Amino acid sequence: MITVIKKKIDITDTPFTSKIVRDFLRSKKLNGFYSHKNEIDSYKKLIKKRSSFSKKQRDLLFNVLSNQYKNFSDMSLVANSIKKLRKNNTYTVTTGHQLCLNTGPLYFIYKILQTIKISDELNKFYPKSNFVPVFWMASEDHDFEEIRSFQTYNYKYQISSKSKDYCTGKIKPSDLSKVIEDLDKNFKSKPFKNEICELFKASYGKNITLAESTRNIVHTLFKDYGLVVVDADDKQFKTSFNELFTDEIINFSTYDLVNKTNKKLIDLYANDIKLQVNPRKLNLFYIENNIRYRLDFSDDSYTLVGKKVFFDKDQIISKIKDSSNQFSPNVLFRPLYQEFILPNLSYVGGNAEISYWLQLKSLFDYHNISFPILSLRNSIIMLNKRDFELMKRYKMDINDFFQSKDNFVKKIVEQNIEMNISLNNEKNKLKNLYKNIIESVNKIDLNLNSSVKSSEAKQIAILESLEKKIVKFQKRNIKTTIKSLEKIYDKIYPENIFQERKINFSEFYSYKGNDLINSIYESISPFDNDLIIAEI
Repeated sequence: MITVIKKKIDITDTPFTSKIVRDFLRSKKLNGFYSHKNEIDSYKKLIKKRSSFSKKQRDLLFNVLSNQYKNFSDMSLVANSIKKLRKNNTYTVTTGHQLCLNTGPLYFIYKILQTIKISDELNKFYPKSNFVPVFWMASEDHDFEEIRSFQTYNYKYQISSKSKDYCTGKIKPSDLSKVIEDLDKNFKSKPFKNEICELFKASYGKNITLAESTRNIVHTLFKDYGLVVVDADDKQFKTSFNELFTDEIINFSTYDLVNKTNKKLIDLYANDIKLQVNPRKLNLFYIENNIRYRLDFSDDSYTLVGKKVFFDKDQIISKIKDSSNQFSPNVLFRPLYQEFILPNLSYVGGNAEISYWLQLKSLFDYHNISFPILSLRNSIIMLNKRDFELMKRYKMDINDFFQSKDNFVKKIVEQNIEMNISLNNEKNKLKNLYKNIIESVNKIDLNLNSSVKSSEAKQIAILESLEKKIVKFQKRNIKTTIKSLEKIYDKIYPENIFQERKINFSEFYSYKGNDLINSIYESISPFDNDLIIAEI
């Protein structure tokens, strides 16, 4: 193994979880807002409930996925995973994300590996069933700015597009050659530079979409784990979901039900809570010419926000029947769509995702769709051996880094500078010594008194000069200590953003290659809520 686990911390004991997620994990306060905890025994109940997932739905899932993977030759375990989905004893564990360039921030990798790890553990614990890990691509999101770049400690790589208003999955980016040049230049001294460059070249192409590119890179990294990538921007999937699209259009169910849940949460927390998402009257988009327009309703008319297009009720229902692929769920409605399409048991997400899923259970109950187990993904901080050696030398614990930089530096100063570094004790001893000398010489000759006092003054001056030198050198040493520890702090919070939310996996992959992926997989605690401190 190339990763050493230095420490595992309950993430609820850190500043990285919100109040609502801490309560979800620690207490019974939010009972009723979710189905079951992410404990291996809880899956038995969900398996029984999800056994009603129909053959028709399974066949649809198999056929769509087979088509989405039709151009892949190196299918490894993925082909077996897709075949298993036809069986009535197969279930999924799912995570999802936007189509971030080169996978974006590190937690993209972490949440996928935790999804895989949960699936693997379930396969061991429930051998009569099959469990398949799934990555759900948010290919219909339209925020190109959020996904167009990735970053290492020293460089930001980005692409552009003339079609940046498109659903991101439909975008064919430009500036790919510049990214490849920059990767080649910036990683030239790293042992796995070639692998990083080849992975990007093989995954991203001038004439393929970001949805295809994301499937390529995720498949390459995780195919040996049997991970299945689902692109839900599919007409067959959406046609099967027509009834729920129609309900949303006619009854505004998401708006009504989620608002009621939100009120319960606000009352439960005496208004001391910030909700992750608020529902709109309609929680759907309409896609036209690859551009995603928000649907709104007012004055008995359905409108496309930003475009002067209006539908009456009959027209919009007819659109759903004839062109369901033009409708797209928003962030609140997408989980319902996902759980409708998949025989899913668990969703793996971060703090923000878990927060908004907790707003949705009544919506699932209304539509009689099983609400999945919510699994908070592990967080990981990766540092090198020298970083840990410095922390040990300066007696700093990883918990000391979980505060603002100003407070962190203040702690270093308090811990390393003794405020009583003066030589007052020595000066007092010297004064007492000269007091005794004066008493002795006075018995001999009073004229010696001035000579003794002059000698005392000189000795005190020498001590004071020495004291100033000690202070000066200690301050210099503290500057070195502060500088060394600030470098570690900046690795954990590059540009004041938590490492896993800022840095791309290539930063570490460049040193370790694919062993990095395997090591992270091994370090993850699938049923614990850990912040993992790893030496890499």
